[in-house]
Amino acid sequence: MTTTTTAPTTPYVTNACQFCGAASTVELTAAEVAAWITGAPIQDAMPDRPAPSRELVRNGTHPECWTAMFGSAE
Repeated sequence: MTTTTTAPTTPYVTNACQFCGAASTVELTAAEVAAWITGAPIQDAMPDRPAPSRELVRNGTHPECWTAMFGSAE
């Protein structure tokens, strides 16, 4: 039997989305939080998260709201 170990996470409440007004809660690791609050660019602090997830953390914009307003990236 193999076990996957993951770092413990802490809930982070985002800012309100500029399009729908709702905030979200994202689970972040201590390493992600520490890197981000000490000034690392978010793409360096959270390199394993997709860009839409980083935008949610950074400014509260939900990926669905972004797509509804501006269309998909493709």
